[in-house]
Amino acid sequence: MIESGDRTPSGDPPRKISVSRHEKNLRQMRCIVSMNPMRITLHHCHSGSMMDLGPAFQNPGMGERNNPFFQIPILLKYHTGEQGIDGSMGVKTWEKIFGSQVGFLHEVNGQLDYDLWEQATLWSKENWKSATPVESHLS
Repeated sequence: MIESGDRTPSGDPPRKISVSRHEKNLRQMRCIVSMNPMRITLHHCHSGSMMDLGPAFQNPGMGERNNPFFQIPILLKYHTGEQGIDGSMGVKTWEKIFGSQVGFLHEVNGQLDYDLWEQATLWSKENWKSATPVESHLS
C-alpha cells in the first residue's frame, strides 16, 4: 500500500491528505491500464463513466480546477496520442476498449491507505462553489 496515513475508522472524520502527497503516491504506481512499471502520467478523470455518477464527478464550473483526487496513473500512450483518452481516441471509445475511469479509480483507491473518495469530497468542498459530496457513490 502507498504511504500517507491510515484509513479512518468508521464514523471518524477523514484526515486531509495534501494534493502533492496524493500525486506523489500516484506517481509511485504502475500504469493502471497495463500495469507497466514505466514512467506514467496523471490523467484527470472526466466525462464518460464519471458523468454517470452525478454532479460531484462532473467537470467543475467555469474557472474552477479539476478535482486532483480524480486522477489515475497511465502511460503517456494511453493519455494522449492515437490510444489516448485525451488524444485521438476520446473518452467513450477509450473506456469501451480499456475500461471505465471509475473502475480505475476504485483500483487506485485499493492501493492507497486513505480513501480517495473521501479526499475528493473534502477537496471539492474547499475549492468548488457548487460542491456536491461524493458519499452517494460509496453506498
